[in-house]
Amino acid sequence: MSKDQYSLETNENNLVFEFFSEGPKGKILKIIEYQHIGGRFYNLAFGDSINMNKDFDDFIRTDNKDTDKVLSTVASTLYIFFEHYQGTIVIAEGSTHSRTRLYRRYLTAFLELIESEFNLLGELNGETERFRKGIDYKFFLISQKV
Repeated sequence: MSKDQYSLETNENNLVFEFFSEGPKGKILKIIEYQHIGGRFYNLAFGDSINMNKDFDDFIRTDNKDTDKVLSTVASTLYIFFEHYQGTIVIAEGSTHSRTRLYRRYLTAFLELIESEFNLLGELNGETERFRKGIDYKFFLISQKV
């Protein structure tokens, strides 16, 4: 990911993060939330704040011309999350198929860096496998290497 990132704020349990995207559309509050879905699994969700509160919409297309910086900021929260929730697995899936493809492109572009610190799997036809470039995965599973 880009080394350029936005400043983050987090809550006391390091499950909710906030930052402001800045671009032609102005300052937009973004919310990242790690949602416990059972066992060792957490869903990584993020989107634009609704009315500047903790509710967010993950279908909005902001187009604030800072996608690299936004996704780099989201990725940076994985380090903080895994520091506090070791042994967990994060599931990441776009709210739409095109967003999942966008995430795949970024994962592919930074695969060497990602795989140096994380295990990255993709779900394909009901099976999980080690992430491979060019595969149209439904979602991704990320865990910290130990």
